[in-house]
Amino acid sequence: MDRPLTTILLPGLDGTGRLFSRFVAAADGGLSLRVLSYPTDRYLGYRELEELVAREIPPGRFALLGESFGGPLALRIAARAPAGLVGVVLAASFHRRPAARIFRVASPLGPAFFRLPLPDHAVRLLLAGVDAPDELVREVREAVALVKGKVMAARAREALRVDVTKLLRACPVPLLFLGGKHDRLLRSALPIEIRSLRADAEIRMLDAPHLVLQRRSAESMRVVREFLLRAAAGKSGVAA
Repeated sequence: MDRPLTTILLPGLDGTGRLFSRFVAAADGGLSLRVLSYPTDRYLGYRELEELVAREIPPGRFALLGESFGGPLALRIAARAPAGLVGVVLAASFHRRPAARIFRVASPLGPAFFRLPLPDHAVRLLLAGVDAPDELVREVREAVALVKGKVMAARAREALRVDVTKLLRACPVPLLFLGGKHDRLLRSALPIEIRSLRADAEIRMLDAPHLVLQRRSAESMRVVREFLLRAAAGKSGVAA
């Protein structure tokens, strides 16, 4: 490739994009990473966020990476078959029912939960791993604190309802699912389901918790870069 492949990073539930910093720092020049963010003071559902992201699509070839909450959003954008799209990465993400049993029980408590400072032990247990460095735990708490609790709760509720199974099947470009072997937040069956829906999907599971891009930044970057550059070399992108 003559120039780095533009790769749009769609963040998880906090929507700030700040938690991509470790992953971005591991970049080695093959990808040109562009972090998008969602409003912190008002709730936008997947439909509204889709329009927001669509306005940011660059000319030329590009790829999408959706982390956690951002995965269904990446699939919605891909369903538009935008000119130049060459690949989609779902990083610790889902197409439906992210963690149905846990979230159905916790859903009514969402607004109250997100109004409180996120406890360190909750960050470690659900997101970063019990052995997570204090610095990463602090980064997660700070990112969440930037977003209004009602906005976080509304996003969590929408994540529970979303079902983009049809869009996953119809994704017009190569697809990579990158997950953590020790993810306690997402259903363990998700990679199997995705493979059953898309036999050509690439599945890569790293020795990591839910925050695989943060805990295994260099390895994640290597996997993502190799996949996307291979996808870009294999096709010229979605036709205009």
